Amino acid sequence: MSLAQGVSLALLVVVLVLAIWRRINIGVLALAAALPVLALSGLPVKTMWATFPGDIFVLIAGVSLLFAHLERSGALAWFVERVYRSVGERHALLPWAGFLIGGALSTAGAFSTAVIAFLVPMVANVSLRYRGTFLLSELAVIIAANCAGLSPLNPTGAVIRAAATKLGVTYPGWGLWAVSIVVAAAVVGVLQALEALSRRRGSHYEVAPAPAAAHDDESRPTVGYMVCSAVALLAFLLLVVVAKTDVGVTAMCMVALQQIVFRPNERALLARIPWNSILLLCGLLTYLGLIQAIGTMDSIAHILRHLGTGAVLILVIAYLTALLCNIESSTLGVLGLITPIAFGAFGHTGIVFWVTAAVCVPAALMVMNPIHVAGTLIIGNSAVQNQDALFRRLLALAGCLALVVPGLLALIPIAMG
Repeated sequence: MSLAQGVSLALLVVVLVLAIWRRINIGVLALAAALPVLALSGLPVKTMWATFPGDIFVLIAGVSLLFAHLERSGALAWFVERVYRSVGERHALLPWAGFLIGGALSTAGAFSTAVIAFLVPMVANVSLRYRGTFLLSELAVIIAANCAGLSPLNPTGAVIRAAATKLGVTYPGWGLWAVSIVVAAAVVGVLQALEALSRRRGSHYEVAPAPAAAHDDESRPTVGYMVCSAVALLAFLLLVVVAKTDVGVTAMCMVALQQIVFRPNERALLARIPWNSILLLCGLLTYLGLIQAIGTMDSIAHILRHLGTGAVLILVIAYLTALLCNIESSTLGVLGLITPIAFGAFGHTGIVFWVTAAVCVPAALMVMNPIHVAGTLIIGNSAVQNQDALFRRLLALAGCLALVVPGLLALIPIAMG
């Protein structure tokens, strides 16, 4: 390993430590770390900017704006209300209604954090009518929304695919999404069974939702805007899935048409773009592209192959990812960091798909950790007297999943050899 490669790897570790310790955006730190790497490697700066993920930038911004129209038009709230109304008093189905909504929206491309931020308060409001359903309904929503983020149409799925493409690796994107959804459904099913068991034993701890907050009265959206935003989403899905058009550009086209016709408040729409996540991803992926250009990723993969057996390496990468997702609030950032390493080590083996699943699926499950946006939102929408105990419960649940799920999924590629 050359001096420039060694320094780039050391700076990557420093970036991660500072991001966790000081809560600084990883993208800012990564772009700052690029300066000494460029100086030591002698690479022209154009080489680094050639790795800037412009497609990811457009994808996140475009899909976020598309779903901002869907939300602002009232179509999304109408859909969620109709789903819960159709479930009615069948309490056992309420968590699965949220699971279906959260999973569907993230699968269609909505940024998982935006889906969670929209749905968690709505589910809390529904739970006021159906007592005893709050916690499980919220967990079902956030687990489905984050796990469905591995869809090829979603920014998270796009980041994983971009890392694979850079290293010449191929894997079935929809297959990864399917494994993630199956695992998410299994986790929710187990949680529901445990809750039913605790109720029978009389030891169930009930979490109450917070009282409903007053909503600001905005100008009522028109039926035409609602219908058109829904049609735009369907057209987006058809064009991307059937005609194979670019996700980001297609979303921007649908957004522009709605802007021209309905002219909603553009500043309010632009505020729905997760600029913090865009900076994080673009900065981190640009730095990773830079260190790949100087050969650091190849050196890391070479070292990893000689550290021990493939089984040990799979377990180390899977558990390291779950650990980082529990101490760093950005699942997307952690996957952007770890997946190139996993692809470098196993990308050209027959088990790459299951290694990817063992790394990415448990990472998506850590979303209920209280340091994540989702965990914080659940606590914020619970009754004040429950919040301290709920913090401990969510932390323990995330810890249990981090111990169990990576090992179970890692058994598949290990068994395959």
